[in-house]
Amino acid sequence: MSYKIGSFNVRNLSLGAGAKRDLEMMADIISEFDIIALQEVLSEGKILQGISLNDASGQARAYEYSLRSRLGDNWDMCWLDPKTDSKWYPYLGDDSRGEGYAFLWRTDKFKCPVNANGKEIRPRIYRQYKTDFSRGEMKLIRDPGYGRFQLVNMPNAEIRLITTHLIYKKPSEDNLSKVVEHGAYGMRQKEFNVLARNIYTSVSDDHNDTNCVVPYTIILGDYNLNLAESGAGSPIVPSLMIVDAQKNILNTSGTITEYGFYWIHTRQADLSTVNADSDDYSSNYDHFTYDDRTRRSVVQKEPCRLNAVEKAGGFKTYKEKISDHIPIMLEIDLR
Repeated sequence: MSYKIGSFNVRNLSLGAGAKRDLEMMADIISEFDIIALQEVLSEGKILQGISLNDASGQARAYEYSLRSRLGDNWDMCWLDPKTDSKWYPYLGDDSRGEGYAFLWRTDKFKCPVNANGKEIRPRIYRQYKTDFSRGEMKLIRDPGYGRFQLVNMPNAEIRLITTHLIYKKPSEDNLSKVVEHGAYGMRQKEFNVLARNIYTSVSDDHNDTNCVVPYTIILGDYNLNLAESGAGSPIVPSLMIVDAQKNILNTSGTITEYGFYWIHTRQADLSTVNADSDDYSSNYDHFTYDDRTRRSVVQKEPCRLNAVEKAGGFKTYKEKISDHIPIMLEIDLR
């Protein structure tokens, strides 16, 4: 059976911004997927569920500005807080927007697994990773969101999603005294290295649950990095990264066949942001990353950009009412 996985940067989406956005269109776009990760969801994710209000008769009704009321009851969803303000990471600057992630999934297709104590394992922020200062790495400016999802009709099959929004601009010089100096492009690439060589491999190798078969793991989100084949130019994310058993990144120019290495592919070469000054697409920032086993076993075809601008009626309407990013789709096939 085929399943559609999505990633969508919704550009500072909050409960207050809901009045200015076309939430009907946004829900229509989201409903094209079976499961989707959102980036830049603000204000504790209140736009997902809305706020319970009473109508004139005293009956509870859904708040006008919510995705829940538009998607329906066959969707589950959650908001995740990476805690990006200076209270948590003083050297990274202060993001006062309260940016977080969200996962939304169809309950007739996916469910959260249950642990040995019968407790549901809900998505969470992934924080238990190490960085190597000698490699110029530091803590990610936004720790990734992590969700485990079982197929309803195949409970032994599990998809693990790691959603990310990599750093865009370099924090102020005053806040960088404790880290190795890098430009903005270099910091993005270092963050991707942490995601791929450390977090991805750790999640893929976690087989502690007795009911967990070998999972299929996918990173998805806004990388702020372009694939070279997109033609969008720098900064670049590698289309292939090879990581050895000690989590060292290897040179991919030679022939490597040793068992135990991770062949990590990054895909989705369509331009996926909207040009701010013209009716056109610009950068290729939104991607999926997965290992060679996932690529060979379940990926049905190359991921791509959704035709969301056409659905919205043009670039101007899309930029004003939806987002400055285009959702991307990956189809997998599990039998």
